[in-house]
Amino acid sequence: MTTYLPHPATAPRSAARPSFRDVAGIRLAENLDVLSRDEIEATQQHNLRATLSAAHQSTNVSRRFPGLGVLDPTATADDLAVLPLLSAADLSAGCPPHSADLLFDQSPGLVLRSSGTASRPKVLYHSWDFTDRVGHLGLRGVRAALPTPPARVANCLWPGDLNGAFLFVQDITRSLPALSFAMGELTATADAAAVIEAHGIDTLVSSPAYGAELLAGTPDLPLQNFLFIGESLGAERERIVRSAAPDLMVRSLAYSTSETGPLGYQCHHQTNGVHHVHEDANVLEVVDASGRPVPAGTPGELVVTPLTTSGMALVRYRLGDRGVFMSDACACGSAARSVMLLGRMPNSMTVDTITFSSDHLLAALAPLGVSGPADCQLQVLWEDHRYRVRLLVTPSTPVEFTTETARAAMHHAHEIHEVIVSPRCLGFEVQRSGIEHFARTKRGKVPVLYQHGISG
Repeated sequence: MTTYLPHPATAPRSAARPSFRDVAGIRLAENLDVLSRDEIEATQQHNLRATLSAAHQSTNVSRRFPGLGVLDPTATADDLAVLPLLSAADLSAGCPPHSADLLFDQSPGLVLRSSGTASRPKVLYHSWDFTDRVGHLGLRGVRAALPTPPARVANCLWPGDLNGAFLFVQDITRSLPALSFAMGELTATADAAAVIEAHGIDTLVSSPAYGAELLAGTPDLPLQNFLFIGESLGAERERIVRSAAPDLMVRSLAYSTSETGPLGYQCHHQTNGVHHVHEDANVLEVVDASGRPVPAGTPGELVVTPLTTSGMALVRYRLGDRGVFMSDACACGSAARSVMLLGRMPNSMTVDTITFSSDHLLAALAPLGVSGPADCQLQVLWEDHRYRVRLLVTPSTPVEFTTETARAAMHHAHEIHEVIVSPRCLGFEVQRSGIEHFARTKRGKVPVLYQHGISG
């Protein structure tokens, strides 16, 4: 386990000397915020070259991404735009156990399964070096987000089921170092609150829904910080949290995915969906419908190339999120770019940190007679800290399409199944309805996936 130096954020920027850590050829800043813009770009360039070199040396990766052959060793981040985008379905097709196309090598490490948008599960083989990189970025983000490092942390994220978030927080807590209370999300919020009160825990890490429920039920706790991850907090949950604990420091733990590790972090001045980008560890792009990068200030789809020499190679991976690069400098003075997250792409949804796509849903329901997106709408309707799931189907679907047959069909669609069997789910039912009764967006479109009650 690496021992980290105290965070120099309180030192004058000119007096804080940049220091770096090498993780298998990838140079990571101990504190990205003390680097100048030139230093950030030089570090990113060094790490991109290391990534491309490892890709060229890997038979699997060079075969999977033949376009990398057109990039010479001096290629820059801008040159990645000539390569095609990698979709969630592409990742699913190239990951173990059925394929090793995306693996740099067969090095040991941590295996995760992504909650995601492909109909086939995405299983990630992350090397221990990559996992070490993930922990470093997570720790760096916590130090940037909070004025005082946590001393006692309640880890109330979901453990097991090939989910990495719980382990991510354990690694961060150990490296701070702090005392970890590894409760997990299955601990009842009242029980978790009792432990927090009894032990003087100062920091809660959880999903937005769990944290909002805990704080609303027991507002007078010794907590100083609430760090959430997995999805946005939303305006309604933020209102609940602020009402229960007005002095609480509320920050995103990280903008992160199981596939990529941390992509962004929040400083003291950032809230909602705005994050600084871990630019030394990733090349994040905002692109248009054709996959071309757009200027700062223009919204688009987020794609990323994690910079790594081991584990899995993801080149211009489609995250399923929309965002925009901020054109103004952050008040904290960091030269790292900032991105504002604008929500999921229209074909995907995140429910209580679990992400799935309309394609995933339609594939699961096809055997029941759903022939296309016009035949159904999955609605997630929040009531305080719980939700109901309602599947609307048109009268044209077979009469055998019932709540029970739909439940059985979605048993093999892992992420959707997890949503409807979650302890937070109040119920699931199928209703037959004309499409005129389906929910619509503000622009009048009828989405396959619809969620209501968490952002209003």
